[in-house]
Amino acid sequence: MTRPRYGGTGLEVVGDGITVLTIGVVATLAIPSQFVVPGLGGVGTPATVLWLGCGLWWVWDRVHRERSEPSTPLVAAVVVFLSVVLLSFCLAMARPAAATEIGVATMTLMLYAAWSGGLLLTHDAVWDPGRLVTLVRRVSVTGGAIAVLGIVQFVTGRSWVDELRIPGLVTIRAISEGYVRDGFTRPAATAIHPIEFGAVLGMLMPLALTSAMAARDPDDDSSALRRWWPALAIATAIGVSSTRSALIGLLVALVILFPTWQRAQRLWIGLSLLLGSAVVFVTVPGMVGTTLGLFTGLDGDTSVRSRVDGYAVAGDYLSRDTFLGRGPGTFLPQFRIFDNQYLLSSVEIGVVGLGSLLLMAVTAIGCALVAYHRTTDPRVRPLVAGIGAGVTVGTILLAFFDGFSFPMMPAVWFILMGLAGASLRVSRIQRAVPGPARHLHAPRRPKGARRLLPTL
Repeated sequence: MTRPRYGGTGLEVVGDGITVLTIGVVATLAIPSQFVVPGLGGVGTPATVLWLGCGLWWVWDRVHRERSEPSTPLVAAVVVFLSVVLLSFCLAMARPAAATEIGVATMTLMLYAAWSGGLLLTHDAVWDPGRLVTLVRRVSVTGGAIAVLGIVQFVTGRSWVDELRIPGLVTIRAISEGYVRDGFTRPAATAIHPIEFGAVLGMLMPLALTSAMAARDPDDDSSALRRWWPALAIATAIGVSSTRSALIGLLVALVILFPTWQRAQRLWIGLSLLLGSAVVFVTVPGMVGTTLGLFTGLDGDTSVRSRVDGYAVAGDYLSRDTFLGRGPGTFLPQFRIFDNQYLLSSVEIGVVGLGSLLLMAVTAIGCALVAYHRTTDPRVRPLVAGIGAGVTVGTILLAFFDGFSFPMMPAVWFILMGLAGASLRVSRIQRAVPGPARHLHAPRRPKGARRLLPTL
């Protein structure tokens, strides 16, 4: 098996880590989080178990690594974040607390560790630009697949997921049969709620779009349909989602990516958006009005009022435990539901924890920005822009709902941050290793049924 081109790590095992990461992404997006391994409760989803294993693998590799390799500040930012969360947890456990709070705090700590494990493995396992392209394409295809499921749910008015049975797994909560707004089914695909589904689509849209628009290898004969269907599916699902988060995410992604496109690309994207809106207007009467209604009449919107009132409540709790909060996961829903993850995080892990969370996000965005300016390969540079846009979308959307209360959204956000760090690490490896190692390896041509998908 081909080893990494810089140094020697254990991460080349099992397809140099990309295979494991692919399985993790599929498990995160394709398996509803209601399904868990018996006896493990909320941390027993296949994706969480796998991401925890990835974290342990990363630690083992770091301890046994024989030589230093290019890294990024993102690793230090993650370590700082986890250290602050652990300190907040220890202080919370040192105070009298209800058994429920202790259990939820322990589960939350493990979830943070799992998401960070996926981030760190992604950061170190992607050691070659070709592998970065491969992983981004696989993430895009998986996102396109759940978008197709969401579209089917919208058209049929059925969840379908509630009929799913997975051998060896049990459900810890009932799977909703669907959500409705103004007579339209709000798709959630495999997510717990349409808001989470919309946020995930918003984060994955930049990756799918830039993956389709990026230059191809000379021997890549993939058709336009195979390259574009994930982006088209995600865009369509966002259009019928009836979810502010999805639409805000799409808008943020387009604003960020717009300067990176050529004039012809901007024109085509603009025309595609207009055409898509016209198709929805004609084929789904009332959908446009419902979508516009999400952003009008906000003065009387109870959800908006709840968000505004939450600032005063958060300030009151924060005044009691300012620096490290009351403990991760200890602010239970029966106390108050904050539709703002940053408010919730400030209450749970304090201003220091909130600062470390923002530092991690800003560091990841900075890594993508630096990598974008360093990279000149037309097959990689657009993808780096898409990764940075995806991280930015997730960072902004956390201000609109309590994202960490859902399992899928933070897992995807952390993976995108790992990709941002990996993109900068790849650019540093290319500078450190001269010659052929600088060139992107073309993905192998798909065979058989795999030709139905973009080149993997």
